[in-house]
Amino acid sequence: MTETNPTFRGADPIWANACVGDNGNPSYVEYSIGFSKAANILIDLVLNDESNVLSVDEFVYPVCFNMRHSVELRLKGAIDELIEIAGLKNTTLQFNSSGSHDIGIIWSFFQTQSEIVDSRYSDINKKIEPTILDIAQVDPTGQTFRYPFSNTSQKHLTDVALINFVVLKQKFNELEKNLETLHDLSRWLRTEYHQGTFTTKLSRPQIFKIAKKLPRTEKWREAEFTEIKEQIKAEYNLGNRDFSKAIDVIKCHYSLAPIISTPLPLKGITEQQLLFFIDEWIKKNPDFKKAPDDDYTEIKFDKESMLARILSRANQKENIWDVVADEACATYISGIKSLFYFARDTTFAEYYNTIYEIHTREANNALKFNDNLKIYFMHIFKKTSALHNILISLYALGHANLAEAIIKKHELENSLRWLDDARSGLRFSYPAFAGY
Repeated sequence: MTETNPTFRGADPIWANACVGDNGNPSYVEYSIGFSKAANILIDLVLNDESNVLSVDEFVYPVCFNMRHSVELRLKGAIDELIEIAGLKNTTLQFNSSGSHDIGIIWSFFQTQSEIVDSRYSDINKKIEPTILDIAQVDPTGQTFRYPFSNTSQKHLTDVALINFVVLKQKFNELEKNLETLHDLSRWLRTEYHQGTFTTKLSRPQIFKIAKKLPRTEKWREAEFTEIKEQIKAEYNLGNRDFSKAIDVIKCHYSLAPIISTPLPLKGITEQQLLFFIDEWIKKNPDFKKAPDDDYTEIKFDKESMLARILSRANQKENIWDVVADEACATYISGIKSLFYFARDTTFAEYYNTIYEIHTREANNALKFNDNLKIYFMHIFKKTSALHNILISLYALGHANLAEAIIKKHELENSLRWLDDARSGLRFSYPAFAGY
């Protein structure tokens, strides 16, 4: 154990102790935030003071140093994120962040490599580049605002003369906003590539766009398909093998398969089993069909009768297990649970496959230890949001016709506030930079 440093140590008050090192686990991005906030606080203090006490001539150096260092750290953080994304694409990128301080070189590496990894970086890179290059011109290595003279005794900033704090604030805040968008894009791409929906030459949104251009599979023997195929190959510079890889992805993807053919089958449960589950759920939850705009009616509660109703409904719900017990195997239970829980995050249809595997392992483990599957089934059946979640999942998985049939059968058209959004796809919208 190292001896406590008398200066850099914890003390009272507790709120004044900053967590650092392994106690804070900061990345380049976390480091950059502190320098960024410091720069902005100093700029605002100086502008509000109007140089009565806080001199612009004195504060320009810590302000610009903090700005520049924050940007360097942001770019190094962006490179770390890019290296991870490239790895998901089975591409290796290397950059010596700890030994590189020239912001022009750092930016050049990121800009070039990011647009090779994914073309969606191009738009945000164009917004960031002008101010990055301004910084690189005035202070490429972080020495200009730290010392008055260079290592060769040359005076710094002789060709600049004036630096306006209002301009600094405007340019830096705009750059910060764009760097945050860059960070959001990288986080999105990291999650997106984790899904595995891409090929050597095509990103996920490119495959989505190709699917939307293709005719239905029943027309693939016609001349129209051949023409569209050649157009797609030319647009994306694909060979026949590359095109076939894209088709294979489309055919096996819950969001894409329905565009060209029938939806992929639901996992673990048949349509008839699902319809029966919903029929029974609605019988036991009649209040669900109450239209959202119905007038509120005050109810006077009788504690004894209310308790009796609750117990009666509980018993009725338990009876459903006796009906489904014979066919409620691990796959059936997993199918129901997956449809329910997938609705919580339908951004990526691939998650449906993952969550089904998770619930299947859970159910099989339960059987392995002689546990009854009833508790898993009833857990979903008793959910007041069961129908809502299942319908959301059906829309997200391309089973809109099945969802519509359920809505029509049970006359739910006026009972679902979110229905229009689900039908139009708004409920499953992606951020603008996703490129779908």
